[in-house]
Amino acid sequence: MIKFQLKEKLFIIIILATSISLILQVNSNTAYAQNSITIQNDSSTSSNDTLIGLSNSTGSPEYISIPVSKGYVNGNISYFISTDASEVKIVSSVSNSTKFEINYSPSLVDTPESSRQQGYVFINGIKGDSPFTFQLPVASATPADKGYSPLFEINYVKWNDESNASVLKSVNEIIKSQNNGELTITKSNIVINSPFVQIK
Repeated sequence: MIKFQLKEKLFIIIILATSISLILQVNSNTAYAQNSITIQNDSSTSSNDTLIGLSNSTGSPEYISIPVSKGYVNGNISYFISTDASEVKIVSSVSNSTKFEINYSPSLVDTPESSRQQGYVFINGIKGDSPFTFQLPVASATPADKGYSPLFEINYVKWNDESNASVLKSVNEIIKSQNNGELTITKSNIVINSPFVQIK
């Protein structure tokens, strides 16, 4: 058995305590991935806001509050944040509805079609919580799906007869309704950067 003097014991305790502190600091930081962000919900913010933790040069955390938007993907609710859009009117609309200033980024329209996923925004029909006051938007993929991209090309969806409108929760349902002549889809070539987020 190895015996340590009091000074050596104190030194070992300090090293262990520092190691544990560093591990806790790493685990408490926000985890980031290339195409998705894991964010920690904070009860001190409003129901639509989420705090994202960042570390500054001193290692102490700093936070920004970013509104989280909801939408449907494959029939399930998913969460997104918006940071940039290629069209001034969309920048204004999203910034006003979320109370968070997003960036005007016209170069987003130069991204190839293969680098975008399709997002469907309803401009009439069932009333809801979208920026256009109708049902939630529908996206085609999450990071777990093939073809996911944080870049959404906005497609406007309009019911041909609002009395027949229903809530659609997947791209397949939208395309089926289009094929049945129930709605019209208009491609906009407007691109918005809205990465998927996981709320834990």
